Amino acid sequence: MSGRYRILALILAAQTVANVGPLGIPAIASLIRSDMGLTLTQAGSFLSAYYIGPILMSMPAGALADRWGVKPMLILGQAVIALGLVAVAGSPSYGVLILLLVFAGFGYGMLNPTSTKAVMAWFPPHQRATVVGLKQVGLPFGGVLGAAILPALALAVGWRSAVLVAAGLIAAGAVASMLVYHDAPDAAPMPTGPGEKSPVSAVLLNRDLWLVAVSTLVFAGMQTVWMAFLVLYLQGAVGLGLLSASRYLALAQLGGMAGRVAFGVLSDRTFGGRRRAPLAIAGCGSALCSVAIAYTGAGASALWLTLLALVFGFVGIGWNGVQHTLMAELAGARSAGTAVGLGLAVSSLGVTIGP
Repeated sequence: MSGRYRILALILAAQTVANVGPLGIPAIASLIRSDMGLTLTQAGSFLSAYYIGPILMSMPAGALADRWGVKPMLILGQAVIALGLVAVAGSPSYGVLILLLVFAGFGYGMLNPTSTKAVMAWFPPHQRATVVGLKQVGLPFGGVLGAAILPALALAVGWRSAVLVAAGLIAAGAVASMLVYHDAPDAAPMPTGPGEKSPVSAVLLNRDLWLVAVSTLVFAGMQTVWMAFLVLYLQGAVGLGLLSASRYLALAQLGGMAGRVAFGVLSDRTFGGRRRAPLAIAGCGSALCSVAIAYTGAGASALWLTLLALVFGFVGIGWNGVQHTLMAELAGARSAGTAVGLGLAVSSLGVTIGP
């Protein structure tokens, strides 16, 4: 395996294991709710709490990656997520649990912009949306693993032990990054020269970056509403059991995996490197799926639920890699981490307020 694809595989693995726990938690929300005596709203707030961390940390972490390089932030981000989940497993109350999820989210705020900067440095422009989309497959793939593994594990040994297993996977990813990752030959950190704007200033003063970031706030909010409440909705409105409902969450994540690669290929090849058209397609598709599930209730067929979960996953989760690529390209190599961090911070705000 060539150097660039080895790095891509490492980053994909890091993104995957970093999301097993956080994105698997909605699949065991009903167990946490029963154990801790929570309301439905409280049980649906876990992802929102987790994404407060990226709101606050994504842009500073991206700026630090621009200044100091990718590797330190890559390792630190995974370590913080793992430590946060270990603490979550011992939470005595809802308030403490929420604070610890916020702390774990700081780690994801470090990991995501840093990993995007890493893969973009290793690949040429005509492949960027595809490889960033492939890297971003780690998020729904981690969600698939979380939704598939954590409920069964939690039913067998308890939700706290299941979260500890997820934390161990993330810690292993941090060790792998420490041992394997190195920067691309032409991707050394670039300090600001005399008379140049800092990456933060250049990004904050770029109107186009702000327009893209704010538009994806809506995308991210819609995505998170689905991820946070799909299992609970299917249990309450459709009458499914926990394991059956969790399978549809896993299907949505599978659709998202396919969508992230497909939208990247569509952007790079079909649209000749243009990024905005695929984002428009994803937005319209997500809106239609959201209307459809509002009319889905008791008696809905397995075929309909499968189709709805897969299609929403494809469009409602698949847009993410193209958005990362667009933000980084609008900013340029020197400020790519900062720009992706801005996009993540704003979209994470949508994640937090959406549910």
